[in-house]
Amino acid sequence: MLQTAISKPLLQKAAADLQNDLPFSVYKPLIQKGRDLSRRGFVYNVIVIDSERIKGKVADVTIHDVTLDLADVIGHHDCPCETEGPCSHVLALFFYVYGNVLDNGELLRQWKQAEKKPPQTVSPAPKTSTVAPAESVDEWWEQFAKALDEFAARHRRRDDWPYRLAHQLFPALVKGGPKHHAARGLYRFHAALFLFHHLIEYGKERGWHQRLFGSYGQFSWQQDVEYIADELFETLERFSSNPSASAPDPLIKQTVPYVRDLLQIADFFPSLIYDLYTAAWELLFTTEAQRWQEKEHLLRLAKEKRIPLAFLAAAHLAFLLKEDEEAFALYRVFPESAAPCFIEWTKRLITSGPPDRFASFWAKGKQELPYYLAALPEPERTKFVNEIGQLYESYAQQNNRWDEYEALLNHCFPYSANRYVQFLHRQGRYQHMIDLYLWANMTAHEMDPQFLKMLEKQDPALVLPLYHRAVIRFVEAKNRPSYRTAVRYLKKLRTCYRALKQTNEWNAYLEQLCTKTARMRAFHEELRKGKLLP
Repeated sequence: MLQTAISKPLLQKAAADLQNDLPFSVYKPLIQKGRDLSRRGFVYNVIVIDSERIKGKVADVTIHDVTLDLADVIGHHDCPCETEGPCSHVLALFFYVYGNVLDNGELLRQWKQAEKKPPQTVSPAPKTSTVAPAESVDEWWEQFAKALDEFAARHRRRDDWPYRLAHQLFPALVKGGPKHHAARGLYRFHAALFLFHHLIEYGKERGWHQRLFGSYGQFSWQQDVEYIADELFETLERFSSNPSASAPDPLIKQTVPYVRDLLQIADFFPSLIYDLYTAAWELLFTTEAQRWQEKEHLLRLAKEKRIPLAFLAAAHLAFLLKEDEEAFALYRVFPESAAPCFIEWTKRLITSGPPDRFASFWAKGKQELPYYLAALPEPERTKFVNEIGQLYESYAQQNNRWDEYEALLNHCFPYSANRYVQFLHRQGRYQHMIDLYLWANMTAHEMDPQFLKMLEKQDPALVLPLYHRAVIRFVEAKNRPSYRTAVRYLKKLRTCYRALKQTNEWNAYLEQLCTKTARMRAFHEELRKGKLLP
């Protein structure tokens, strides 16, 4: 009987360890699946090997022979599914054992509340020490590293799970720090920056940047990266919203190389790191002198190590300094990577910048569009042009610059074709629309019938070339169904010619068509059925 073979204190300690190691909000699907497998009777042949080890079978898609050690469920378990970390089958066996001795329902309630109120354990874990105040950023990082080493030493039971850094170590780090109120925000920023660097190195060691998803450990790690990144962005926003809370200048100056080091790990989450770096240089480092010095430093770094993100970051600083010509020159080094940045700056200056600032930017920027279009893969060019076109259309609407908008559409043709057609339609320039359709080798068959009817009402002559092309295409297909379609479009042609009072032209066209297709007996039969021939 499990009730007599298993120690209740041991089982309670194992449950507390699981709650501590597997937060419910992160591992909810895994926990619930394990609970369901146990509750539905898919755990059987359970054997108590000794006072701590349990063995049993769990039926899922296949049958799994599972073993676990109640003294260390996380570190010592075995399941043939080979999932990194505890799997749903290990948890199913644990729930089966726990439910036979104690109450699974109460366990789940505790588990869900564990992140709000840490569960009591038989032997409380030692508290993570907070970091004492220091007078320089270098000393802060030394103390962060020491706290991390101490934390890791206490969790050597198995490989360090990354989520603990965000949910346990990070709150402990930010409790310490300088007593000076103005420096606390910067101290919190550095604590997050330190853990961000550590998480990136942690993932790099395991090759997690080479695959999208491989384990629950990787999933947990990615959640931690996002959590710490959000903390960094929020701290930077507080610097901007509360200038009086700015840290002393010497500490801000010491922060610069630590932020710059982000560019050295940009092979992981490059977009996120670019956003973090540029946000810091907009919200934390705000003087022109700082930005100019950093730009020059990045230019040297970019030339020495050829880091793409260093070029883009230097260009961002150049834009902040209103040195647009230099910024665009830097974008030309990596135009494919620069294309999204160009869109972002266009959006930013249109929506929130002074009109003269955007005018200056656009005067040079529109000349750069061919570089981006040539560098982007063919499928991405239309998307790029649509985004730029949408932004500039809003600017043209606000400032009555429709001539310049049309010039942009011409400049980006053919990738702007759909947007150009919509523009011409709104202006009622239907002949230009038809010219675009003909350029694209379209026929009436590819167009919306209601749209064709609208064009016919405007001017039947507009649709004649579209119907002519449709007739030729279906006649050349040389099969009876296509002949029937060709006859349908011939009838529409006849209607248009009659509306234009050009019956002689219609008769001459039909006679010429019949002469060219004299050997196509099936086509002529369809013409007679359609009452186009006697």
